[in-house]
Amino acid sequence: MNDAVKHRSPPGPLREAPLPSVAGRPVFKANTSQPGGLNKQQMLLLVAVSALIHGGAWWFFQQARAEPLPTPPEIPEMTVELTSPTPPAPPTPEPPPP
Repeated sequence: MNDAVKHRSPPGPLREAPLPSVAGRPVFKANTSQPGGLNKQQMLLLVAVSALIHGGAWWFFQQARAEPLPTPPEIPEMTVELTSPTPPAPPTPEPPPP
């Protein structure tokens, strides 16, 4: 849409013309209220309830831990396996006769 069309002001006489009143009907009055607006007390209550619910959920999930096992797991002893067999012991010299 063209900017000139978007920023064009509406025609004045139609906008400012009073509405004709019909007999038996109240005169139209624009709604100036803000529906759905919360006052300060309601907003503080909403924040407090939200904080309470979030805190309760956090506490619940912190308490729900897995139960420990009845016996601790047994870790086998570590053994070292060599890839080659141990070399034979060197021969011991015989002592000379007395």
